[in-house]
Order: sequence, then structure tokens, then C-alpha cells
Amino acid sequence: MKKEILLFLKCVIVCVTVFSGCRKNDDIEPQSDKPVFRIGQSYGGGVVFYVDQSGLHGLVVDTLNQIGTRQWCTGTPVTTNATATALGKGAENSITIVNTQGQGNYAAYECNSLVLNGYDDWFLPAKEELNLIYQQKAAGKINGLTEDFYWSSTEISTSGAWSQSFTNGANSSTNKPGNYGVCAIRIF
Repeated sequence: MKKEILLFLKCVIVCVTVFSGCRKNDDIEPQSDKPVFRIGQSYGGGVVFYVDQSGLHGLVVDTLNQIGTRQWCTGTPVTTNATATALGKGAENSITIVNTQGQGNYAAYECNSLVLNGYDDWFLPAKEELNLIYQQKAAGKINGLTEDFYWSSTEISTSGAWSQSFTNGANSSTNKPGNYGVCAIRIF
């Protein structure tokens, strides 16, 4: 529970400061002594698929399919209210899913439990985050992610959640007990 609270607090801080445009010094260029990140760069335990305007913060994805395929739920689908779709909302959705469903062998829990390359703050991407990963893969900027369909953390109903085809980019409402790819992401 402590890990979920810390992840939630980190998500809130990052969402407010990075993704909402409420950062101080928005007009200031990054200092030359600080790294500027680019899409497709290996960093922070994965591959960068999003960088904010400062060039200093963004999101990375595990392109090695460490988790493989999983169901969205623990068995019998329940309503979790993890309905956020926007960039920056995957961590919040994942915490909501795990708090509702508890431990188990399902997508959000496996992301939340992942320790990869020294990082333990992974989560299941929201619908728009997943779509951005697909777009970067389709543009040839990131490799890997070999499953046909991947889960998002965005719930549609008690029985369904959003998934996305990494073959043609189509989003679809998918039954939660289905086994689909899971790509974990994290904020840097």
C-alpha cells in the first residue's frame, strides 16, 4: 500500500508540474548542462516515447515485453472507475485498478510490481499514452512491442477496457478477461 501511495503522489506531482502546463519558467530554455531527451532514446529503464516541451521530462516504455500477455482483470470483471484517457493519467488509473482488484496476475498489477533496470515505478498506460506509443512505433522511432493488441489502463465498463492494435492502430473495447499484451511505462 505504501508503494501505491508513493506512486500516486509522484504521479500527482508530475502531472501537475509537467503535463498540465503549470510549470514555472515555461519560457526558459533548458540549461546546457542538463540532458535533453529525444524520442527513441534508451533511458530510465526503457525507451523514451514522449518528451515535454522542456526536453527534460517525459515517459519511457518497456519495449522488451517483460510482462508478456495478461488479462485486464483478476477473473470476474468489476467496475474500477479507472476511466481517465489522457496523457499523464496512466499511473492514476493503474493505482485505482490495483486498489480495487488487489493482488493478482493481471495487467495493472504486473506493471505496478515490475522492477526493471533498477526502476520500480512502472504502470499501465492510459488510452492516449498507449496510442502515442503506437504512433512512435509506427513512425519507426521505437522498436519492440511484438504483440498484436495491448491493454490500456482505461476502463470503458464493468466488462470492457480499451485496447489498441499495434498492427493498424485501431482502438477497441475489449472484454477484460482476454489475454493481450502489456507494455509498462514510467515517468522520468
